[in-house]
Amino acid sequence: MEIRPLEELRAADDLSLAFNPYGLGGRMRPEDAAEFQQRQIADCDLVDGVAAGTRDSFERLRTVFAYGVLCYDVYTMVGDQTLLIYEQALRDRFMEWCAGTVTFRLPAGSDVSSAVTSYDDVKKRADKMSRQRAKLVVAARTIEFNGMLHGLRLWARAAGLLRGRRSRPVEDALAKLRNHVTHPSGHHVDTPVEAARTVRDLAELINQLWGQPTRDGRLYPAPLRREIAVLSWNGSGRSRMEPAEALTVPGPAEGRESDDYQHVVVRAVPFGPGGRWDDEHWAEFDTRYETTRFPTDYLWGPGSREEARAWLEQERPEGDSVDFTDRVFLVQDRGRLLPPMRPAVAAGLPEDERGGVWHAVRADFPDDAFAHVRGSGDRSAGHIRRPGDCPACTAEVLGSGTHDEALDAVAAALGPVRTVRLPSVRLPSSIFWPERA
Repeated sequence: MEIRPLEELRAADDLSLAFNPYGLGGRMRPEDAAEFQQRQIADCDLVDGVAAGTRDSFERLRTVFAYGVLCYDVYTMVGDQTLLIYEQALRDRFMEWCAGTVTFRLPAGSDVSSAVTSYDDVKKRADKMSRQRAKLVVAARTIEFNGMLHGLRLWARAAGLLRGRRSRPVEDALAKLRNHVTHPSGHHVDTPVEAARTVRDLAELINQLWGQPTRDGRLYPAPLRREIAVLSWNGSGRSRMEPAEALTVPGPAEGRESDDYQHVVVRAVPFGPGGRWDDEHWAEFDTRYETTRFPTDYLWGPGSREEARAWLEQERPEGDSVDFTDRVFLVQDRGRLLPPMRPAVAAGLPEDERGGVWHAVRADFPDDAFAHVRGSGDRSAGHIRRPGDCPACTAEVLGSGTHDEALDAVAAALGPVRTVRLPSVRLPSSIFWPERA
């Protein structure tokens, strides 16, 4: 080993200086690079209540990350260690969840409970019960559980601690990368960008395990704010979205607008170009189908601008927050696939519109549910038809069959399905969902 002088150890690594806010380019000054890299993970704070062991390991990572400016290999070390904390966080959260007792169900149907004081106790018990083909009891479910990372992931999902369908593939990738780090078979180098993203993903996962979603999060986003908005369109195909406040005070549009404009009042996620979770599909709104990206609730309309203003002034509806992950959709196949519906809307359809094959699918977005059903028609694509998580996409199949059978599958997952009947209203111009009934 070459003994290097302290002055050289303190010198910035040229590779680290090449990463700047604009990508790869000219070298940054060492002091600027140190500040820039630290800011990449500065807001990755863990919520109160996270287990001390997990918190200490995570904060140690954040401290070491800053030294990547002096030694580029630190970023690889941080990325690798982050993946190991993935399992530590799951173990710590499991111990809090089980509160000192784990229960397994034997094939005969009887339950066996055991006291545990450490995760080593859990692993020993899980190994013994696995040999007897017993399953871990999690609320009203039982799952395969061997105490390893795979079992912990199954448990976290079954316990409702991790959520979202699109986050599942990332969890899979983190598990595979963790296994690669634990059992290395080659050489790899992480960049500061990759290491920072892994740290950020871990922070989101830890916070979600302890019940806190992340605002603007990539994996486990917090519920989105919905505002009262007015959607307007005319016969020439023009459409727009306005905040409700735009109608309460007459503005420039009043005098220019022709009488052929129609207006509906909705509760929706606003659209603002450039945001992570903006609803760029707002102009696809349809009371029957889920054609907007996020849940959009019909409130009133259609009618004139003056009628919309009068209704708003009388009713004064308010915005709310909505979690868009793990939604359940019904997709109807009547010789051609129709856009996804909410179960409540499907339950209110007249008898003559309930024909065909219905698919009950859980997904974060309506186009994810639609893509799964469409893909399941091609057996070579790998999409499953039976209930369960699809290995080829981010959807979960709940069931399929007749209209009533699909609703029964929804009720089994969510409880009783209420029925709603809405007036048929849709914006006429459609780019993303042109094929509708």
